[in-house]
Amino acid sequence: MAKDQEVLALLQDFNSIKPLAFLQHIDMTSMGIGNVLGFLISSGREVTAGEISEYMNVSTARVAVLLKKMSEKGLITRRSDPKDKRKVMVTITPLGISAFEEKRKEILLYAGAVVDHFGIEKLQDFIESCRQIRAVVDRVEKEQNTKAAWRKGEQDS
Repeated sequence: MAKDQEVLALLQDFNSIKPLAFLQHIDMTSMGIGNVLGFLISSGREVTAGEISEYMNVSTARVAVLLKKMSEKGLITRRSDPKDKRKVMVTITPLGISAFEEKRKEILLYAGAVVDHFGIEKLQDFIESCRQIRAVVDRVEKEQNTKAAWRKGEQDS
């Protein structure tokens, strides 16, 4: 089993490259605005704020704040559903489509440079390693949740 000091050193080394900040450059869906714009483009229709909330797996309050910002920037239009005034209908604007396409070009630039440097095979191996890491983390998390539930059950008895 890995020693605590080795694991801590590895985590510190990994965190030093600021992986989340780096991955945001090449992830079209992680950022709120980009995520909404991508959803609107892929849906090809007017959608409800509730649908956006479900898609992003965030609260309707969070989506409302995001949609307000996007509307102020001219990326979307919002209107009340004539059949149900409680529902907000959202449509992407030409400016929103343009902003999404610009972000897409930027992502392709960064990702293309990475592919050119490492090659597809190395990157596919890296992605597979990440999947395996994720599977291990998920397994450990599930085991920990099971143990915690078991302990709670013992305490309630």
